[in-house]
Amino acid sequence: MLLKCNVKAVRNLFISLINRSFCKTLVFVLLAFGGRSFAEGTDSLPFFDRMLSFQSGLSVQEQILITKQAEKYAQKKGDVYKSFAYAAQRGSLYFSADNGDSCLLVYSALIPGIEKQVEQTGEERWKVLLVECYSDIALSLMFKEQSDSAMLIYQGLLLRFEKDSIPQVNAKCLNGIGVVFAYRKLFDLAEKNMLSALEQYALVNNMRGIFAVSSNMVALFQSQGLFEEALPYGIRAYRIAHSENYNGQELIYASLAMGSIYSGLMRYDIALPYFEEAVKLAREKEFTHMEGFAEASYARNLFHLGQYAQARQVAEDALRQIKDKKKYDLQVDLLHLLSQVAEKQNDVGSALRYLKEYIVVRDSQMALENMRQLLGVQYRYDNYRLEQEARNDANELHLATMRARNRVLWIIVLAVSVALMITVIGFLFKRLVQFRRSEEIIKAESRRQIKTVEEQIEVKNKELATNALQFLRLRNLQDSIMKELRQLKTAFTLRGKEKRQVCDIEELAKQIASEREWKDFQLYFEQVDKEFFRKLSERYPDLTSNEKHLCVLFKLGLTNKDVASLTGRSLQSIGMAKFRLKSKLQADNSEELSQFLNSL
Repeated sequence: MLLKCNVKAVRNLFISLINRSFCKTLVFVLLAFGGRSFAEGTDSLPFFDRMLSFQSGLSVQEQILITKQAEKYAQKKGDVYKSFAYAAQRGSLYFSADNGDSCLLVYSALIPGIEKQVEQTGEERWKVLLVECYSDIALSLMFKEQSDSAMLIYQGLLLRFEKDSIPQVNAKCLNGIGVVFAYRKLFDLAEKNMLSALEQYALVNNMRGIFAVSSNMVALFQSQGLFEEALPYGIRAYRIAHSENYNGQELIYASLAMGSIYSGLMRYDIALPYFEEAVKLAREKEFTHMEGFAEASYARNLFHLGQYAQARQVAEDALRQIKDKKKYDLQVDLLHLLSQVAEKQNDVGSALRYLKEYIVVRDSQMALENMRQLLGVQYRYDNYRLEQEARNDANELHLATMRARNRVLWIIVLAVSVALMITVIGFLFKRLVQFRRSEEIIKAESRRQIKTVEEQIEVKNKELATNALQFLRLRNLQDSIMKELRQLKTAFTLRGKEKRQVCDIEELAKQIASEREWKDFQLYFEQVDKEFFRKLSERYPDLTSNEKHLCVLFKLGLTNKDVASLTGRSLQSIGMAKFRLKSKLQADNSEELSQFLNSL
């Protein structure tokens, strides 16, 4: 009947009641066995997120099962990022439950896909998710005495995403580096990196990150006995756990941290309610992996307050809970505490019995630890030796393969090079022959064109000379006629008809070599030799129009007398004009003016 109700209303009801103990089991059953039906027709991702958040009261194992259901649902909805995020959260939960092998298995299957998404999309959320996965792997390696590998992972991540400047990535790496330094007892470096991580988380107001780093700062200072320095960070983590409504193991951690700090400050009365809160929460939420540790801390605080009977009862209950769970450190601590409590109660027999058990467990623990370390060293040595042998074999095989490949490659390269060289030489030779043929054709054509132009110039020059001589003859003829007419006028007195005829003859004589013929001659010369007038004007802009006329006549090789006849000027004036022209043109006096003008 429940599944037939309005799905959204039922989901909201479950979310509002999720922290109640009577509803928690029902929600878990629905998710584990009926989640698919429950999610039909609605978006249940926020519901899954609530179940897997710090506000959830579910145990780690319950949340691990929920991540599997949530991952399948996200895949069904086509939300690639959410499906990867739920799988990554399952790996983180395995890490929290001290199940490092399962954690590594999840991440080894998950990381290649996330790397691909980072390369394809470059989105910040994928980078953050990738760093979170690598962070848990690094911490797992550190707890396996491989802190160097853990440090390399964090430093590599920082360097890889340095240009992106993502606060959450930087904070996660800096916090991890701080934890590694604390593990190596390099406390100053650990504190420096953790403080930097806090600053990065504060930039984006990431309260979960601030809570995690503050808790690590508490552990850092407690390991050095600096409880005063640990107190502000413990208070901060405790306040965040309550203000953010954390309902999981984080609130237990925060309570235990505050109790441990005040216990270290010997303020056992203030520490007592924090330990009581931690024990109560661990029992209510069935966090059995934390219950024994919380009860041990609570019992030691009762012992310091002198409440021996209650301390003994709590310690014995805790000892029974962890009897078969191979938590030797906690067993040793509890047995030592019980021997002290029994001694204070004057129960010498029990004190001696607890002390004997304490020595046996401690020695067994030391032997087991030594054996574990020896096995670890032997395992690492065997792995190293096998890796070296495999690497050597692979290198030898690779070298042999490379040699064979190189020989074949060199033969192919040589053959291709020879063929290519022959082809290139043949092509170049063919192009050279074609080029030479083209060059000969171009040269022949150029010579032909030059010869034609020279012939045309020679013809034009001959025409110019002919025109100049014709003009000269006409001018001489004009002068002769005009001279004869003047003599005729002087010798005879002309009247009437004879006078008109003489005037007509004089007018005709004037038209024989007029200024118009000179201008026509100049225009014709410019058409033949345009460059001469351009060069003359550019080099000697001060030349007058008459001086340019003289330059044209002298360029044609006419003498002073010819020029005087053509221009109607005296021979002496032409000589003076020629001298002034040489000065303006800066020509050598010994050089013929015609040669100088032809060289322009």
